[in-house]
Amino acid sequence: MPSTEIDKEEVSHAEDGPTPVPSFTEAEGKRVRRKADFVLLPMFCAIYALGFLDKTALTYASVMGIRTAAKLTVGQYAWLGSIYFFGYLVGCYPMAIGHQRFPAAKFTSATIILWGATTMSTAACSTYPQLMGVRFLLGFLEATITPATVMFTAEWYNKSEQATRVGIWGSFSTWGGILGAGVAYGLSMREVEARWGNSGTVMAIASWKAIFIFLGGLTILIGLLFLFLVPDTIDGARFLSPREKEVAKLRTLENKQHIAETHWKWYQVREALLDPAVWLLCMIIVLSFIPNGGITNFYAIIVLGMGFTVQETLLLSMANAWLSIGLIVTFWTADKIRCRSLAGIPLTIVSIIGATMVWALPRNQKIARLAGFYLSLAFAIPTFVAMTFLTSNIAGRTKKTFVTGMILVFNCTGNLIGPQTFRDKDGPVYAPALLTFVICNAINLVLLVTMFFYYRWQNAKRDRLYGKPVADEDHFVDLTDGENKSFRYVL
Repeated sequence: MPSTEIDKEEVSHAEDGPTPVPSFTEAEGKRVRRKADFVLLPMFCAIYALGFLDKTALTYASVMGIRTAAKLTVGQYAWLGSIYFFGYLVGCYPMAIGHQRFPAAKFTSATIILWGATTMSTAACSTYPQLMGVRFLLGFLEATITPATVMFTAEWYNKSEQATRVGIWGSFSTWGGILGAGVAYGLSMREVEARWGNSGTVMAIASWKAIFIFLGGLTILIGLLFLFLVPDTIDGARFLSPREKEVAKLRTLENKQHIAETHWKWYQVREALLDPAVWLLCMIIVLSFIPNGGITNFYAIIVLGMGFTVQETLLLSMANAWLSIGLIVTFWTADKIRCRSLAGIPLTIVSIIGATMVWALPRNQKIARLAGFYLSLAFAIPTFVAMTFLTSNIAGRTKKTFVTGMILVFNCTGNLIGPQTFRDKDGPVYAPALLTFVICNAINLVLLVTMFFYYRWQNAKRDRLYGKPVADEDHFVDLTDGENKSFRYVL
């Protein structure tokens, strides 16, 4: 850990005065951005899709036979959802610190490969304790995704581009659902045809096992591609020329984030714990992930309880891909109007309306309740809004790492609570869980508005005290957003 003298020296160096920064043309900037999009976007789209699929494969399996095969009660099944996030909780800080201590891309790749192998091993489980162990390990390994995306987004994209990129690869958590649901439907139909003699062969393994093997193998393949394609830093990018590497660094100077720092600085941890904006982010995260934890694991069970068959339920789960379009449009709009917090509000209102429809409408109106269920999934919007603030509004390498860990802890807390709102006695409507859903979204509306006014007040205060930010001062000093007088928050 560096001494206090070093930290003070860095701060004083940053305040000595502006340092000239070389310029680059608009064409050069666009060329570098396109190359980064070509390599990084597909990789992060893939790991977000597979992260969603490996996590939600359990909900497909829940209507394909795993509950019968492992003799699971509804309570035990709910704990399979919760234990995943206990693993995630345990993995939060090891993964966040691992990204600071080790080469980022190699560390991420190794974790993805192990995560895929663990997904495949689910097919070998036949008891509740075995499934609990595998789910815990899956959660531990998936805790690598958020630190990786935060780090790479801050390094490769400037503030005006970040929300759109997060919206694109974040949306693949639902686009991936089309692939998962399609595979699950195909395997389920194949099993049904074999059972009724409409097919010449019988599947060698149960359909619920086959989906874990397929998705786990696909995850391992993506992990290997990640290792060969994604660089640890801009300097290691083989797809950029020396000049393009220089431009790539200059493009993100406005982020005022120091990427290469590896020393742990405790004063930055203290600043994070005393920062009201950090706690607002954490509250938005936990309130978003309470419904997420329930819906992720009970999605198929809820739809099945509306009166649809197993195969219809699997096909209908594809329709949640509408949320991907909503995410992209929301974050594209947020980048254009330069206001992310308020851009997340419309779909949060849509989510409240949808959950209320599922909860309040009579059970015989299954189409209307299904439509409400699809609308309710818009709760994911505040989650991604919060993640973009983490990339652009938190500076200082240790502070960003620590806050990332905090976000993961609150993520896990919400996901742990979510499945427990679904109880045996409340099925098949699960009214208390849906009411919890509505309350969480309503509070998030208030928090998003609060965040907007807090950041606007902070920017106005800094302009009043220090004047307008200086564009060309020394950005290569590891300062937090609180220390850097030229730092301005994205609204």
